[in-house]
Amino acid sequence: MPEEKEKTMVRGERRTAQRIKRVLADITPQHLEQLTKQARALTGDYEMVEVQGGASMEVIRARLSNLQQRHSTLRDKLTNAYPPHRDFDENMESEFRAGETERVFLEGESWNDDVITELQRRIWENGSTTRGEEDQDIQEKPELDEKPRESQSVTYQLHRKMIRGVSGGQISVRFDTGFGDEKYESYYCVLTSSSATDKLHVTEHSIPFFLPLRELEKAHLTTSPKVFIDYIGDILQAYVSRREQVREIKETKGESIGELYHSLSFSLIELMLKEPDYQVGVSLAYYNLKSELPTQSSVIAWSRPAELRPQTATKRQATTVHSSAFHLPKAEAFLLTIPLPKALDELLADLRATIGSPQSPAVIEATSLLPAETAL
Repeated sequence: MPEEKEKTMVRGERRTAQRIKRVLADITPQHLEQLTKQARALTGDYEMVEVQGGASMEVIRARLSNLQQRHSTLRDKLTNAYPPHRDFDENMESEFRAGETERVFLEGESWNDDVITELQRRIWENGSTTRGEEDQDIQEKPELDEKPRESQSVTYQLHRKMIRGVSGGQISVRFDTGFGDEKYESYYCVLTSSSATDKLHVTEHSIPFFLPLRELEKAHLTTSPKVFIDYIGDILQAYVSRREQVREIKETKGESIGELYHSLSFSLIELMLKEPDYQVGVSLAYYNLKSELPTQSSVIAWSRPAELRPQTATKRQATTVHSSAFHLPKAEAFLLTIPLPKALDELLADLRATIGSPQSPAVIEATSLLPAETAL
């Protein structure tokens, strides 16, 4: 038995050695040259360009800038999910405008799951009546076809949401969004069931693909349509608010923003602010998609290299520049409670106060960070 184990080990070592030889045989000068050509083709560098020192850095910067522009363009296309749904949205908007005879406003306890249950029952009853009337001579009794349509065209309205039913067991929901005093786009979702008592499910929608519609459908729609509709409305409104906050800081503080990154849902935002003597990195995380304010923030400032500082800086300013990075816990705290455009104004004021303070960098670095709060 020991001899058989030893033979097995020897055969395994031989196979390993053979594999290594095959791998090494592939790494030939010709193979390396082929890999180099492939790498140049991927980067767009088809010609051998000899660059030295600063020239090579310029080439790298140019390529990096081009890559950033392409990334920004692609991100904008993915973020703007409205055009692909334009036909669907136009049809839904026409449906909400046409034939409306009654509007019921819901608030407080009047908005509950019973509203959806009753609407679903009425839709199926009216739908069956309509289908029965289609077999009759409509020209002889046109009034029979009008009454069900009137009852179907009742629209329920609550805060930034409108709900109405159509034949075939379908319930259409419109989610309106806004920022400040301005109204923005509306999103639509169609709920369908196979009978008056069957569970609802989503058949069509214009909700952006990066929001968790299907997860919420599985978690809430079968148990509580009200919770599902409210949740979708909240995350859509929060998404638009975060998006418009970023747009506003681009317009108002574009010259001070060195870099800006955000995820498609704006649930992660990172930006770099440029001050005469400092750079400030801000990182915001929105773990609660229903929140318009971040649930976690981080603000780190550090001094700019001397050669990059403006020549107009005074001698006093130069002496107050700290040599290491430090957190701004006060700024991290109010970023959790103030919308981003206003919070950045407070942040810069706090930074200038910190620069002029007599505290040493060690004291500032040791300042304890406030715990991240979870938004409701």
